[in-house]
Parts: sequence; C-alpha cells; structure tokens
Amino acid sequence: MGIREIEDRAKMRDLMKKKAAELRMHRLATQTATTKMTKEKLAEIAKKHGVIVALDPEMKEIIEEIRKKYNIPKERIIREEITEESVLKKGKKVDIKKLAMLSYQRVMLEKQETGGLLTLPDVFDMINTGSLKNRITMDDTEKAVKILKKDKVIPEIKKLPSGILAISFFPVQYTKDQTSILELVTEDGVITTGDVCKALNWTVERAERALQNLVDTRVARITETFRTGKKYFFPSLKTK
Repeated sequence: MGIREIEDRAKMRDLMKKKAAELRMHRLATQTATTKMTKEKLAEIAKKHGVIVALDPEMKEIIEEIRKKYNIPKERIIREEITEESVLKKGKKVDIKKLAMLSYQRVMLEKQETGGLLTLPDVFDMINTGSLKNRITMDDTEKAVKILKKDKVIPEIKKLPSGILAISFFPVQYTKDQTSILELVTEDGVITTGDVCKALNWTVERAERALQNLVDTRVARITETFRTGKKYFFPSLKTK
C-alpha cells in the first residue's frame, strides 16, 4: 500500500468520524427541539383543557412539572393508549372501565383543539368502530361515561330537556356556553343564532363562537338556504 493510499484512507476515516459526530449532534439538536415543542404543546393542552397526554415515559419529569404548574389531577393524565382489542375481555365480553378510557382518549386525542362537549350518541359513534363495531351498546357507553364521572376523570354529565345526556370532557368553564345552547334546542333539533341571543341575552359574537365550537366538535351541523338563512342542526337532539 502506497503512502498516497494510506493518506487517502486516513482522510476518509477522519471524514467519516466528522460526519458521524455531525449526525449525532443533529440528532441531539432535533431531539431537543422535539422535546421542547412537545413540552410546549403539552403545556398548551394542559392550560386550555386541563388534561395531560403522557404516553411517552421519557417525559416523566416534564409531565410532573406541567401537572404541578397547572394543578392537573392525576386522574386526568393519559398514561396508556387503550386499543379496541383491549376493551374486549378474551375477545368477547366488554370491559366497561377500558371502554370508558377508550372514549376519554379518543375525545382528548382527536378533539383537543376544538372542544370536549359531546352528547351520548356522539360518544357512542366515536367508539363503535373497528373490532368494537356492533359489539357495544348505547347502554355500555352510558355506563362508561358514568365511570369517568365517578372517577373524577370528566367534570360533568348533564341530562338535557330532551332527555339526552351531554358529557363535558373538559373543565366545565370551557363548555358551559355550549351546554346552555344545547338546553335550548327543541325537538326538531334546529336553532339559530337569533334564538340563542334572544333566549340567553348574549351578543351575536358570543352565540356564534359557542355555536361554531359545537360545529367543530360535530355536535351540530350548519344548514343554510336562501329562504330560511343559516341554521344549526343537532342530529343527536332531534326527537321528532
């Protein structure tokens, strides 16, 4: 082996070492940035909704820091991801407690940016999927949400004048306006901004903000025609 070849190999080794060091630094920097972003996101969710998603065991110290800062009860920390399969005991009987946590997680993880007020039929639709499809009932769902309330995981379950249950998955202060609107919805399941403003003595802005939240969470749908204008339809509250 000539001197030139030895020098070339030495340079290649040095270059590879340098590249490896750069990659390690890049990974470290990326990990740090991700952790910072995740911490900020968790803090934002905790502040806004009073819940912590703690699926990453490596973030134990960060989770505890956020929990103390925002006074989050330990019951409102999601530590395990519940699957549809784990809800069925030996593939047959429904584990109501796990069904309860499955419904809670789906609301938290899928709707954490738009609100957490759902009717019981809405909760049922969220968990009556996949391997659980047609294997759980509305009665199972009601038992599940009542477990969440009993264990202080969720703040409130309220029976509306229509007889349908409305479940607040986030602290009530974030959903009281929406609950007030649901109490106004009549048996045809339709309401307008004007109806809300008149009944509750609210401004148009406040009424539309709460109504839009109900649309975002799919509790309500917007229907609009040239003749009748804009209305909000609540499928799960329609009784006739």
